[in-house]
Amino acid sequence: MRSYADTYLKEGIWDEHFIRKLAPFRRFLEVAAQCNGKIINYANIARDVGVDDKTIKEYFLILEDTMIGFFLEPFHNSFRKRFAEKPKFYFFDTGVVRSLSRRLSVPLLPKTPAYGEAFEHFIILEFLRLGSYLQPEYRFSFMRTAGDVEIDLVVERPGKSLLCIEIKSSDCVNEQDVKSFIKLTRDIPDAEAIVLSQDRFLKKFEHVTLYPWKQGLEMCFPVITCLKK
Repeated sequence: MRSYADTYLKEGIWDEHFIRKLAPFRRFLEVAAQCNGKIINYANIARDVGVDDKTIKEYFLILEDTMIGFFLEPFHNSFRKRFAEKPKFYFFDTGVVRSLSRRLSVPLLPKTPAYGEAFEHFIILEFLRLGSYLQPEYRFSFMRTAGDVEIDLVVERPGKSLLCIEIKSSDCVNEQDVKSFIKLTRDIPDAEAIVLSQDRFLKKFEHVTLYPWKQGLEMCFPVITCLKK
């Protein structure tokens, strides 16, 4: 994984002449990996890398064009306004993120922030992977309120209700853990709200259903069950 990150991501993009200077791009990859799954702040990243905002935007577009990662846009009913707010960016692989951020040798322990971030990243990757194969018309985004309350993943499904997803890495989730999610989704008309976690049991908190993550994926993509048979 370390060799892949060092050789392909850095040298490969350099060899294809996508960038003019390798040193700032190397630094950018490390900073971008540290910001994986977070709302992009171009100015802060530019300051850390030592280049201007425009260059950082170009670097992210290179990663998207070479399929090294993807933008997750903020949800909004208006398509025009969807791109008025800053997106998140995710790399295509959880291991690549750990390697680029120099954390590959650090154990990924449950109940730590790093573990929670990796689990969320994994689940989002699964949704986009399955969506591209099985439901190409699905549109994925995230939602964030003015009070900084987030919905990890929003799925727009043609002909179906909006699907709001909270992702928890815990193996024992209680109602208090998802209190903000319950409150926020209560005010979204006709939305289906679910939690995916490592809890082994199906649970119900008001209008929110908690699924073990594998079961939740099968619920969202029923064809998976058919393929198994």
